[in-house]
Amino acid sequence: MPSGTRVIFLGGLGEVGRNMFVVETAGSLLVIDAGLSFPGDEALGVDLVLPDFSYVSDRAKDCVGVVLTHGHEDHVGALSWFLKEVEVPVYGTPLTLGMARRRLDEFDVKAQMIEIGAPETREIGPFRCRFMAMSHSIPDAISIAIDTPDGRIFYTGDFKLDQAPIDGRRTDVESIGQLAAEGIDLLLSDSTNAEDPGHTPSESLVGDRLKEIFEGAQRRVVAACFASNLHRIQQLCDAAEATGRRVAFVGRSMVANVEVGRELGHLKVRSDTIVPLEDIDRLPPDRVVIVCTGSQGEPLSALSLIAAGEHKAISVSRNDTVVLSASPIPGNEAAVHRVMNAFYKQGAEVFHSEKDGVHVSGHAAREELLEMLRLTKPRHFIPVHGEFRHLIAHTKLARSIGIEEERITIVEDGDVIELDDGRVRRGEKVRAGTVLVDGLGVGDIGPVVLRDRRLLAADGFIVCVVTIDSRSGELLAGPDLISRGFIFEDESREFLEEAADRVEDALMALEKERVTDWTAIKKACRRSLGEFIWQETRRRPMIMPIVTEV
Repeated sequence: MPSGTRVIFLGGLGEVGRNMFVVETAGSLLVIDAGLSFPGDEALGVDLVLPDFSYVSDRAKDCVGVVLTHGHEDHVGALSWFLKEVEVPVYGTPLTLGMARRRLDEFDVKAQMIEIGAPETREIGPFRCRFMAMSHSIPDAISIAIDTPDGRIFYTGDFKLDQAPIDGRRTDVESIGQLAAEGIDLLLSDSTNAEDPGHTPSESLVGDRLKEIFEGAQRRVVAACFASNLHRIQQLCDAAEATGRRVAFVGRSMVANVEVGRELGHLKVRSDTIVPLEDIDRLPPDRVVIVCTGSQGEPLSALSLIAAGEHKAISVSRNDTVVLSASPIPGNEAAVHRVMNAFYKQGAEVFHSEKDGVHVSGHAAREELLEMLRLTKPRHFIPVHGEFRHLIAHTKLARSIGIEEERITIVEDGDVIELDDGRVRRGEKVRAGTVLVDGLGVGDIGPVVLRDRRLLAADGFIVCVVTIDSRSGELLAGPDLISRGFIFEDESREFLEEAADRVEDALMALEKERVTDWTAIKKACRRSLGEFIWQETRRRPMIMPIVTEV
């Protein structure tokens, strides 16, 4: 068993999303967050990306719990998959657990949910955890101070220093200051906006802009945001009520989160403001707001279906107003722009984060990150959350206020940091990476499958069907070639016939040697056909030989 306390990073480093790390001491594991991310265009057919948490699942009996810092998908989205393998209590604030519970119910996963407050101190196994309120783009977010026999770790979670949060719940700088006075051995701090100058604007500013847009809208308003961003949903509802509009919520996650938010008092909307989706056509267009999912251009989201004219209940007409009240996650820009362009084509007026002030970030910008560094005065510092450029930018901020180079560590997924008597050193790396989810399956998509999908997308495939005498190796039928995604058969008959002749020549050579082994026959089909296609087209479609013996 390793000595000292270890921090094992399983996700969220060098990327936006998939946040997850583990603190280990005295043989016990405490998991902090279990997030997911969404695939880029290169991950064909993949729906979700999870962290590889095999380090924990392999030692499931040693895990004492999971603490969730807030309810965004990049921090709780992988929880249902994790709990299928590791049965442990889940700790979180009421809203965070409410959102997580809805997701668990979808997957029929049961777990012990333990509510925590902020501020609050709780013993979880050998870990003494102190929770403090943090302002973010979702209510009930927290930071965590973890006391271990080897030192104190402080993890900010996602945060900003909003001086005018719409729910009045500011980052608890007083408690953090008291913690710093006692001493923080290792600070893990959010780096997402480390390149952005100044302070992140207050969420309250968005509400004023939304009200202006709603007042000027001639007809129906369609507004998209993250389903978990209850602060933004509150602002949209406030703007609707101020302009005499009714609100319909669209998207399963949106409807579920609104229900949880209203039940717990985090979302305050008059009952007569909310209208069922099926009733919106009975209302004048200038009295309707549709709040939906899909702000990242996800292919099957409500907004994308509306943009494509494929939603069963909602369509956009000329002079309707569309508001994309979220900024694109890195990698999603093309998908978001496709959706925007579709709405522009339909004659809608489109407002978006790049130019219209309809979104502010929930993450601290440079000056706020500097304030956090000055407030916490950590002995050692590790920037977390964000692409590598964000981690480097955060590192430079730390150096600018006098934190020495040797007290700052850049980590990646799989890295291990050992804390011993308040000192930090690197440990031996562990297995980490991504687990790809396709549909309801998990772990059934890996590098080989992705390589095949990219090959099929780029060059298509050809099926080569032959029938062989099992005793003599004589070619009895074929080769018959079937092309999909490579060439159009009706217009390339001569090419396919010549390709078939090349395969037949190769098989005749095997027949003379009385070769009947399937492997050899398939190899000959693949080699002869591949060489001919490359020579003629400089393309490499996937070749699938099908050999039938009689």
